[in-house]
Amino acid sequence: MTVENMVRNLLNEACDNKATDIYFFPREDDYFIETRSDTDQPMMTQLTTDETLMILNYLKFNGGLDVSERRRSQKGSFSFSYQGQKIHIRISSVGDFLDRESLVVRLIYPQNFNYQINEEIIEQLYPVAKKKGMMIFSGPMGSGKTSLMYALCKNLSSSKKVMSIEDPVEIVEEDFLQLQVNEHVGLTYEELIKTSLRHRPEVLIIGEIRDAITAKQAIQASLCGYTVMTTIHGKSKFSVIQRLKQFGVDQEEIINSVNLISYQRLIPTMDGLQLFIDTANEQEIDLFLRESKDDNIWGQQMEHAFQNGYINRETYQEYLYG
Repeated sequence: MTVENMVRNLLNEACDNKATDIYFFPREDDYFIETRSDTDQPMMTQLTTDETLMILNYLKFNGGLDVSERRRSQKGSFSFSYQGQKIHIRISSVGDFLDRESLVVRLIYPQNFNYQINEEIIEQLYPVAKKKGMMIFSGPMGSGKTSLMYALCKNLSSSKKVMSIEDPVEIVEEDFLQLQVNEHVGLTYEELIKTSLRHRPEVLIIGEIRDAITAKQAIQASLCGYTVMTTIHGKSKFSVIQRLKQFGVDQEEIINSVNLISYQRLIPTMDGLQLFIDTANEQEIDLFLRESKDDNIWGQQMEHAFQNGYINRETYQEYLYG
């Protein structure tokens, strides 16, 4: 079998299983391959070192990486056709202390490839999305934050200019102007937010707030009349407020700029993978800032889903606390 066919079979199988990542880990005498998805347990296999190096070289060549370089980190990307759909492949490689190369493949699917966002969620959040100000989406990696933001912005894009700043771009959307962070050439979140505002987008997606500078700029953009959608990693909707405070955002700025905070998880139900969300509106955010009371709506949702047979006991116990 040619290396081209090996890679094609690998990527096709990953897409069949709706995998999000493929990891190549070097070991003493071979390579350990792990394929992960949002819905299933990781799939693991082994390949010889020679087979794996051929695959890595093929992926690196297609991604525009230096095939001869096996120590320093490199990033690249290319597209792959699967059942008539274009799947974007992002690769990242680095060598360990023994100069053995490892590589990660990220598969970026078209919007809603993995699951359908419940229309009721879109209808619930859309009135807020049309307002000036900030919407913050929280939850762990792989919880559908970007997909939800994009679904909302897709509905807005027929009448409003939408721009995104991400690291990296996770979903390719031709109706948006999409910018990608590249710190090696000075394209940081800070610089790209400044640049984007010169283009006066009505809606601005900021992929993630990671530091005080990005937090301050996102807040200022929302206070200046833009609709800003962004993500912050948090364990609950109200933990986002504590994160903003850690980034130096004061209480009045939060009250005046943030319209909604959403905590979400993709949860396996009896009907397949479903998106669950727990939101706090302006009044609830203000009340929490004054009294620090958590309404525990998330726990009530999980209890209701379990009691009504939507999720099993194991899932209930796993997701009860977020």
